[in-house]
Amino acid sequence: MKTLYLLLIFLTCTCLQAQDGGVLRVEPAEINKEVVVDNLEEHFEDVTSIVVTNNSGRSIRLARQTVRRPQPAAWSYRALDRLSRTTPYVLSANEQENGRYIPLAPGQSATFYVVLRPDGVTGSGSTELQFSDLTVPGATLATARVSTVIRQRAVVPVAAPSPTSVRLYPNPATERFFVETPQGTTISRIEVTNTLGRQIRSFDGPADVNGYDIRKLPDGLYLISIYDTTGKKLKTLRLLHRAFGA
Repeated sequence: MKTLYLLLIFLTCTCLQAQDGGVLRVEPAEINKEVVVDNLEEHFEDVTSIVVTNNSGRSIRLARQTVRRPQPAAWSYRALDRLSRTTPYVLSANEQENGRYIPLAPGQSATFYVVLRPDGVTGSGSTELQFSDLTVPGATLATARVSTVIRQRAVVPVAAPSPTSVRLYPNPATERFFVETPQGTTISRIEVTNTLGRQIRSFDGPADVNGYDIRKLPDGLYLISIYDTTGKKLKTLRLLHRAFGA
């Protein structure tokens, strides 16, 4: 009889231990995130949600402890607690610091939001949440670990688009003008004629940084003919010359 009694106690303890091993279900329990941002501002935040469910058949007093893991000195992880009810219950920061707990009935869940503020610093770091039941002091029933990599997207310089056609600028021009041609095209000659077809000026070769000087020409409308090194006329464009930009 005594042997049977001891056996029942042993089986009961074993059953309770098995239940305690699965008291809490944490989803997800291991989180690895890589966050790539265009502009890592000081107020940037990354938020991760974790749901903890009472998987046992009894009510528990759910408490959590945040454990700092290796991370950049400027980083700060903060856990906010929200109980999943019809009317959500949120623990204030003061309540959390004073060791308040969340009562969880069987099957009930609480959502935890882990907020990372990297303070404008890239790098990698992690934090760990340890969950316990205040009615079972000293025992960690489940953990959740959040590991984060923050990267800033490299800025790819955008090359200026190559010209696809022949054009001249500015237009109207006051003192000089410039000619733009497609890549691989070299100017050999520029002819300036009036509207009657009379050649007024000509320029040999491509212009330097000062462009083509027309300060001595009277105000008026001119035709600018552009030739490449093969002697081919690329284009004839109209140019309005106004000495004072009026």
